[in-house]
Amino acid sequence: MLKKLGIKNKYLGLLAFRLPFEAIRNLVNALFLKLAFEAIEAQDFTKLGIVCALFLAANLLLFTYNGTVWRFFAAFYARLQKKLKLYIFNKLLAKPIEEIDKLASGDVLMRINQDAQMTAAIYGEPWNLVFLANGIANLALSSLLLCFFDLKFYLIVLAFVIPHILIVSWVLSPLLRSIQNKLQKTTAELTDMYESFVNMADTVFLYDCSDFFLKKIQLKNQELKRLSVKKAFYKALEQAVMPLFGITGYLVLMFLGAEKISAGIMTLGALLYVFQLRGGVLMAANMIATSITTISVNKAGLKRLEDL
Repeated sequence: MLKKLGIKNKYLGLLAFRLPFEAIRNLVNALFLKLAFEAIEAQDFTKLGIVCALFLAANLLLFTYNGTVWRFFAAFYARLQKKLKLYIFNKLLAKPIEEIDKLASGDVLMRINQDAQMTAAIYGEPWNLVFLANGIANLALSSLLLCFFDLKFYLIVLAFVIPHILIVSWVLSPLLRSIQNKLQKTTAELTDMYESFVNMADTVFLYDCSDFFLKKIQLKNQELKRLSVKKAFYKALEQAVMPLFGITGYLVLMFLGAEKISAGIMTLGALLYVFQLRGGVLMAANMIATSITTISVNKAGLKRLEDL
């Protein structure tokens, strides 16, 4: 779609600027915890002060960098929404009048508003393509650092991360995508029903068939409510998977780390370094899984625009 709108290269540039942020921030936090607690254990308060000052400076730089990048993304997102709506209008105007007459007004309104919004969200909103790319970069760096530090710890982390990604990507994501397609179709039908009822109000009341129309609208509203409840349920399951695997893996690493600390093999700072890298892997996995789900839901709008 971006290629059709002529803004693909600009978007790739913005994506490249945002790509390393999560990975670098996680690395800064991991190094801070390791160096700070090692300085505390050694009672080297000069080193602790230097580490804290460097950590503050790094976070200020990251904050400024991230804010600047999102400022450009916000401007891009606004322009993208405008271009998408113009694209829809031009596609509609290019159709023969006979095809336009066949389109339900509710369907046209859905394409102009909701479908354009969902398509723009894929490229410009968090937990979509932006966070998917960031998650992959963060996962690569955190995995590499943790693997070099202690391969056994890394394999334990993977044992809890992989099921999380598979459950979300292979089970929940297809279900949410299917529900979203049905929601869009039902919403368009309901909008068309409301418009028909208003436009034909005189005829409806003349023939005393308002109860028939209202009953149909009520049934369609109930169908929309059931679909919305199903979508909320699947989203809740998606959010429940993360703590389930996250807490379990954390406890396993904590017990193994405690054994190494008591044996004098590892310091507390090193264990906290492992926890932070493990958090980076888990956060990246969550970003990837959630972004895949959100993109699959929003692709319903993109598909409708491409079929226009």
